[in-house]
Amino acid sequence: MHTFLDYLDFDFSSPSAIVKCVIGGTIALLLLVSEWRVLEKAGEKGWKTLIPFYNIYISHHVMGMAHIWFILEIIVWPIELLLEILEPVPDWLGIGFGIPTAIITIISMIVHANCMGKCFGKSRLYRLGLLLLPEVCLPMIAFGKSTYIKPEQH
Repeated sequence: MHTFLDYLDFDFSSPSAIVKCVIGGTIALLLLVSEWRVLEKAGEKGWKTLIPFYNIYISHHVMGMAHIWFILEIIVWPIELLLEILEPVPDWLGIGFGIPTAIITIISMIVHANCMGKCFGKSRLYRLGLLLLPEVCLPMIAFGKSTYIKPEQH
């Protein structure tokens, strides 16, 4: 049986690994601070972005998404984790659970990017950017002049 640490096959002694960690950590920090600012623009406390699962719930609520998306994501996450741990995954398990969880995750990401873009008055092209390049578009919303529009007002 594999443990979580078995999957962390990463050599931290090479300079390129350290650079990758620094870049990845910087991007993660930028996204965290951006989420914080987006929640503050929406009238919520920014610290709520630090609490796992609750941050997703608050984000969905602020963006006017139906609660079913949050419930589906809560169901999907443990399944995705199990499929990662149970390697090699039997075909019937990978097809039976892997494909539906991937579809739910992708659709949820599309809906979230669309709702967030609408809440900040962004165009369809910008909403596509939120989906494909959140590392660029989310900080632009967070630190730019965009103002929050309640979902009922779209």
